[in-house]
Amino acid sequence: MVAVVPALLALILVTPALMGHPTVLSAIPAVIIGLTESRVVLDLHGAVDHYLYKSIVLVVQGQDNTSFRREAGDYETYDLQVNFSRNVASAFDVFVLIADRQGNTFALNGTVFQGSDTIGDFASMTDRDSFRTVLIRPPADLRALIPRSAG
Repeated sequence: MVAVVPALLALILVTPALMGHPTVLSAIPAVIIGLTESRVVLDLHGAVDHYLYKSIVLVVQGQDNTSFRREAGDYETYDLQVNFSRNVASAFDVFVLIADRQGNTFALNGTVFQGSDTIGDFASMTDRDSFRTVLIRPPADLRALIPRSAG
């Protein structure tokens, strides 16, 4: 009985690492896409709490305006934020690559559409891996977890 408790405790601590999942829940990143009157705001950070990532890279490429491109990256950072005018692109691709301190990588490849219709402003994002589409209307913002990459 005395040996069972430490063995179970060790199993609980080792199992997430063996499964390839982050041992820290706060390491799972999220992207938030928000609209203001004149700007699109993209914010990358820990979904649960602040987490110091090894690196974060974000690339935004316009689809309807192919000359529009924004790249941002940082090392040893908690978050990354990029914003730009809503007039430069109504459709753009978002590429995100994040590495945590435990060697896990997270990647998102999606397409965002933003604009106005008869109801008002809107934004939608389609994840190219799962083909899941989310639509929001301000003052709400679009929130999505960034999945762990397969390789």
